[in-house]
Amino acid sequence: MKKKSFLSGIGAKLALAAVALTTMVFTSCEKEEFNVEPFELSPASATILATVYDQTTGENLGTQTTTINADENGTIAKHKVTVNCPFSHADYLPAAPIEVEVPSVAKGQTILVPVIFYAQKIAAAAQNVTTSKDETTIVPSTKPNKQSKEYVGTGMPQDVEYEAWVGTEVLNLEDINAYIETLVKSRAMSQDNVIIVLKALVKTYDNMTTQTIQAKMSAPKGATFVINPVTAMTEYVMSIKATVDGVEYIIPNVKIKEAGNTTAEQNILSHNHGGHDNHGNSSNAGGGAAGR
Repeated sequence: MKKKSFLSGIGAKLALAAVALTTMVFTSCEKEEFNVEPFELSPASATILATVYDQTTGENLGTQTTTINADENGTIAKHKVTVNCPFSHADYLPAAPIEVEVPSVAKGQTILVPVIFYAQKIAAAAQNVTTSKDETTIVPSTKPNKQSKEYVGTGMPQDVEYEAWVGTEVLNLEDINAYIETLVKSRAMSQDNVIIVLKALVKTYDNMTTQTIQAKMSAPKGATFVINPVTAMTEYVMSIKATVDGVEYIIPNVKIKEAGNTTAEQNILSHNHGGHDNHGNSSNAGGGAAGR
């Protein structure tokens, strides 16, 4: 009796089917590897990030981004760009533009170009500031303040308000500013910036203003009163010395008016005689007094 082969019958059919399936799977994978479509790289791009810091405190004053797009061929050629400071404020000197180089950027690449600005506060640019008062020029004076609103007395201490002059005033500011424009001898900072710094320095002494003062005053019940404040003033001439950009400057003949003490005087405008009823007197008492 003959032995049957392992590949005969159903076993043979299953083995052949497995071989065929395996061949089909590998053939399919092979076709996918050879049919990959070409991939186009994205155009190049560059971003300029400008950051501004306070030169004295290091505080971040702001940032701004600028995008540089690719040329027609999808790349960016090496070139230089002038970047303007994105921060501007009346209290700060203007920061000069900065020129940066943008490198070549190929397709499929993006690049960040950081730029740092340092902004200097005008007031901080003046160093070693001192003043010298000419004692022979001192002249005392007074300056009235605005009369207060009317108050009605309560017979007890009550809250009141009045205005007082405080600070100093530069009496010849225009003349001093004109002098400053002839004074500048800067080393590195631009002449315009030094002038700005020195004028701002003088302007800090031109700060006279009124301040509302709260106090307590007493007046007879029903009496109407106001407060008339007067501030003592002193006028004198002084010089200001300061160092800006490594150069010492002296600004002479600055005429100053300085506020001193304020005296607030109570002025009673009228009396309400009817108020005396609260003391047990009859209403005729006021009339009798008036009829004398």
